[in-house]
Amino acid sequence: MCTAISYVRNGNYFIRTLDLECSLGEKIVLTGQKFPLSFLFQEKTDNHPAILGMALVRDNFPLYYDAVNDKGLSMAGLNFPEYASYKPYREGMFNVASFELIPWILSNCGTVADACALLASANIVDTPFCPDLPPTPMHWIISDKSRSITVEPLADGLKIQENPVGVLTNSPSFDYHLTRLSDYMSLTSHNPENRLCPKTKLVNYSRGLGAVGLPGDFSSSSRFIRAVFVKEHTRSGGVERMLHIGESVSVPMGCIKTDKGEDVSTVYTSVIDRDRLVYYATTEQNRRVRAVALASAEYGSDKLLSFPLGNRPSIEFLN
Repeated sequence: MCTAISYVRNGNYFIRTLDLECSLGEKIVLTGQKFPLSFLFQEKTDNHPAILGMALVRDNFPLYYDAVNDKGLSMAGLNFPEYASYKPYREGMFNVASFELIPWILSNCGTVADACALLASANIVDTPFCPDLPPTPMHWIISDKSRSITVEPLADGLKIQENPVGVLTNSPSFDYHLTRLSDYMSLTSHNPENRLCPKTKLVNYSRGLGAVGLPGDFSSSSRFIRAVFVKEHTRSGGVERMLHIGESVSVPMGCIKTDKGEDVSTVYTSVIDRDRLVYYATTEQNRRVRAVALASAEYGSDKLLSFPLGNRPSIEFLN
């Protein structure tokens, strides 16, 4: 479970929440421009844009959950169970394993248009990273300051679709979420107009009545609708505002349980400032905001740098 939001109004931001039953040891990871990136079926490259984002590092390879490159192109992978369909290796295609897709796109592209051109000849294969890390069913959102697309590996092929709302959650497919928005087109941040019985005086007894009916549960469809509403009606930028948008779709501990009875919660919330190239993150355990700036972190190096999140509870007592 996850939510990703591209926000371009009074700033240029990319927001992401990760909802799981536990942390997997992810860290903020910087892949320097000269760090050798090795792909299973593509040539190794040590001359590429720097990449900054949240990742699990295994065998010196960054398994990115979401990231931005030094061109301002951002990307996130979100869980897509029951729908994701990876394919066998195909000759004449750019064959890319699902776990490689984010670093492959961000090391080769500077804009969404570049990504569309590259993905037109891509085949996402079903090769696992290692025996204990099988392929995770995923779909992706790729965004820059002018547009967003959704990339979905479906049974009938790889579908690349314009994402006019700049939001992605989880299954079902993006088409379903976009169509369901029509059920909520009457929602507004203003006081509602009485169209039920115009001859009867009805009172707007509370602020916020225009959003009555906005779904408040944690399903992927409801989070999608809520994310679109909050994004469209938040008029000022800034990292704090973006974190508030992320909180509107976050999952408190205990509100969702897995089939095994494990508690699901929002493990982390991240905000990428794509203009300043700064990655911000808070965790479920520690609400203090951590930040890594791409320009100040040796982004031209040949290193893979990790910045721990520090998931210990952080409470400051004021006298």
